[in-house]
Amino acid sequence: MPTILPTFGEIRIGEPDANAEHFNALRAKENPVFLDAFFSLPSFPFQDFEKGQKFLVYGQKGTGKTTVMRYLENSLKENFTTHFLLFKRTFIEESDLQDISNVPLMLDERSIEKFRHYMHSIKRILLFILIKQSYIDTESTDSEIPPLEKSWIEKLRSSSIGDAIGIGFDSLRSIWSSAGVDTKKITNDALVLNAGRAVKRSNDDLLKFFIKRARRVGLKSCIFVDEIHFAYRSKEALQQDAMLVRDCILAIQTLNDRFSEEAVDVRIYSAVRSEYLEHPIIASADINHSVESIGHGLVWSTYPHNREHPLFQLLFKRFQLSMGSDVKFRDFFGTYFKNMPAEMFLSRTWAKPRDFIRFFKCAKDLYPQKSQLSQSEQNALWRRYSEVSWNELKSAASAFLNPPAIETLETIFKKNIPLIIDKHVKYNQPEFRAVLRPVYNSSKGDHTNFYSEDHFMELMYILGVFGTRRASAHGGDVIQTYHRGNRTFHRDGIVHVHPSILKAFG
Repeated sequence: MPTILPTFGEIRIGEPDANAEHFNALRAKENPVFLDAFFSLPSFPFQDFEKGQKFLVYGQKGTGKTTVMRYLENSLKENFTTHFLLFKRTFIEESDLQDISNVPLMLDERSIEKFRHYMHSIKRILLFILIKQSYIDTESTDSEIPPLEKSWIEKLRSSSIGDAIGIGFDSLRSIWSSAGVDTKKITNDALVLNAGRAVKRSNDDLLKFFIKRARRVGLKSCIFVDEIHFAYRSKEALQQDAMLVRDCILAIQTLNDRFSEEAVDVRIYSAVRSEYLEHPIIASADINHSVESIGHGLVWSTYPHNREHPLFQLLFKRFQLSMGSDVKFRDFFGTYFKNMPAEMFLSRTWAKPRDFIRFFKCAKDLYPQKSQLSQSEQNALWRRYSEVSWNELKSAASAFLNPPAIETLETIFKKNIPLIIDKHVKYNQPEFRAVLRPVYNSSKGDHTNFYSEDHFMELMYILGVFGTRRASAHGGDVIQTYHRGNRTFHRDGIVHVHPSILKAFG
């Protein structure tokens, strides 16, 4: 007798974005699905992270970095005071770090690579959070508060963690103001460096104070910094944002190293998209040489494209919450993937956890009463999935394309993708570059210092818009895409537009 399994509408699938899932669960007063059915790559060294030996998670967008960070926080919060920071909200939206540490653009490329402009500002914010944590449920008498920090620490004692971040930014503004720097109109490189040294000296005093206090109260603390990112706009803005990411990671690394040296059980964990680590400003930094020792990459692209791919196990664990633990994998696969070969499924997505969850979230919305789909229903589902995926890709592209350029990109796809599908038109890389050139020109506008067209094509490749296909020496085709672990595309290959984009515009 066949096993009767829940319909898509009865499956508790969760959300493609782990932070969205976390906040939805808070509102519903329940555990997020990623905690109840946690799954990560078998090779992920959780013990090293739980011991604090590793503290950086990196990987492409949608590979599960936030899930890992949230899971670590959940597993450590029983023995540690924890706080989870969304980098974008904390350092970019809530308080404008650019306003505090405006980059002097007269610096040349070599100076920019060496200039740790944001590091001390970020260290200060992190130290203020940690100091505030040291006052939670502990006595507050201190006799060795640095004189210049006394008023700020007095404010921290009675503040919330959220307020501590604002107090930290206020203290930075105070230091910069006392150094005589107009952060709106920086004209002298030496003034910037002098103000930076003032922040560093103040941080050194704060760090010494915190370490003594952490020892005295027996503090065990963890901070998690998620969504470290930068946006591609002009050449100057790209330098600023890349420096911001680099200096955030450097600040976390230097603090963690100091905490280890001083034998205090305090850690700062962070997550960053792996493609950002490849930017020259970041790659030339010290972190590039130690990233493998301090962190671990989430890579799903090295597994065979068949039903043994671990992404199907990730999905199976989520489905088990609604199916029951007695259901076998073969029954799960034979029901929900009926007439949907694993190879096809993987090739039509970007083969990352976010894609799998998004697909079945769309199935839940479209066909809540079904557990198996006909061919026409599958086609409708793939179209919905592709449309939703394209909306997210547009959001990612908005970091380096302005709205008119994104509109131009959609117009070009509406015109050219039917030609690819119906007329079997094939573009080599130079031809496809010419097709996309209006998008680049629209975004560049009259900017004099804008990223190059070569860089633009690399960004479109990294986003997953296209890959390249060419014949292999052993017969057959080799498809090269960023989400399969290839950092760049064949310059002499035929352009392979991602199937999801073909479906969205075909």
